[in-house]
Amino acid sequence: MKICNGVYQLKIYFYVTPEIERYVYVYILTGKYCYLIDTGIHGSEKLIEDYLHQLGYQIEDIHGIFLTHAHPDHMGSAYALQKRSGCPIYASYLEKEWFENVDKQFADRPIPRFYHLLQNSVHVDMAIERETEIMLEDYLSMKIILTPGHSHGSLSFLFNYQILFTGDAIPVVGDIPIYTHVYQTLKTLNTLLNIQSIDYYCPAWDVVYQQEMGKEKIRDAIHLIESIDECVQRMINDYPSISYDRLFELVCYQMKMEVFKQNPLFKKTILSHIYYQCYD
Repeated sequence: MKICNGVYQLKIYFYVTPEIERYVYVYILTGKYCYLIDTGIHGSEKLIEDYLHQLGYQIEDIHGIFLTHAHPDHMGSAYALQKRSGCPIYASYLEKEWFENVDKQFADRPIPRFYHLLQNSVHVDMAIERETEIMLEDYLSMKIILTPGHSHGSLSFLFNYQILFTGDAIPVVGDIPIYTHVYQTLKTLNTLLNIQSIDYYCPAWDVVYQQEMGKEKIRDAIHLIESIDECVQRMINDYPSISYDRLFELVCYQMKMEVFKQNPLFKKTILSHIYYQCYD
């Protein structure tokens, strides 16, 4: 789907379990060459190649892959695409070990069907440690922004100062909120909210939003996280000796999030509200 001139979105479906279907968006940026924001799951390279052909490009025309974070649904076909195109991969220095050793990633963060979604490690050519800006080609630039919270090294990418690719940095109200650090997540959301003159917000797990609606979705996400935090802290204050499992059950009930109760990643989200560090 065309988002605007030079920016396209490809929706890739996958199964977290045999019963649970999810999707992720890959974005394709075009100029003289083309560039990818994330790569979907393992095997997505064929879908990406077919879409590139529709746009008049080949795999060999990919001159950069920008990975928002190291989770399987975002880096799954990066190996195959990098191998064929020879392009550099831009990704977080903090998650370099996970990108370059998927077995370690699975040991640290086991999830269902991990090796179905992600089979190959990738070499990170440009390990991003700080906010930086890159000229891709004439009239095309990419500003890389550190946006930790969903994962400890999540990145967002600002294309030509107008189009913001946020990966999974913005929790979606009504969907499962997944983050590892509550206050980093809130700081990231406020950082994204304060970026001026964004025409389009392009997340990996929600639809594209234009300027004002994008800001509204960020405010909604902030309110959601603050509401979860208030609930968790209230439970801790009311029941000082409560077990973690019981606290998790009560928070799911109070927040009307029982549907996420069996998801271990949501348990880690709630845990981040108990064992946290203040802003750096």
